[in-house]
Amino acid sequence: MMKKIQQIMLSITLLSYVMSQAIAQEKVDTITLKKGEVFDILLLSRYPNTETDVKSYFETASPVARRMSYQPLPGWYNITKYTQGNHGPEKLILAKWDNMATREAFLDHILNEVEDFHERRRKIWSYFGLRYYEMEEDISFEIHRDQFQVATAFWLEAGELSSDFYEKWLAEISSSGGQILIELSEGKSPFGYQYDPEYFVISSWENKNAFDAFQVKMKQLELDIIQHINEFILE
Repeated sequence: MMKKIQQIMLSITLLSYVMSQAIAQEKVDTITLKKGEVFDILLLSRYPNTETDVKSYFETASPVARRMSYQPLPGWYNITKYTQGNHGPEKLILAKWDNMATREAFLDHILNEVEDFHERRRKIWSYFGLRYYEMEEDISFEIHRDQFQVATAFWLEAGELSSDFYEKWLAEISSSGGQILIELSEGKSPFGYQYDPEYFVISSWENKNAFDAFQVKMKQLELDIIQHINEFILE
């Protein structure tokens, strides 16, 4: 009898371990991009009571996008708080395309199959910002949902001072215990969906306190060259 109880307890322990591992894995989004692929950064806010329109939009537009190599990447991220800036999207969505030619051809081609494509978008989303980046090398990174994730976009003045500021900012993140997951520059935004910072960075922090301490140091840097910052917390 005792042996049977021990076997049951062992089974429960193993099951609990397996479940905890599965839950932990579910909190990690792995983003993998190959050289030449195009990485989409989508920032969205949706009008209320548009569920039917959203369903129709995806049923109509998504098959066309997928035929042209569109691939959603793991995770739709809620934007829970803004630390700086006047861009106010509610969601960050990541996606990719096979190459720049296909990505840029989509907005023209979709009109051949869905003539009111742009009108549908305007009806559903009160904010639709899009910027995409051609990958210069293979890259892979993980977004841990149980950590503190921050997206930061900079509009800076051109020239060497911009580069100097950016290097100091990245160094300050590293010395403060933060981690740069991905940094992007030289992106493109199509007409009507412009979101055009010089730099876009997603960083990860152990917790909010670590990020807040970094923000205090950030205020000590030279900020004259910054035209605008849009920064928000991801969930």
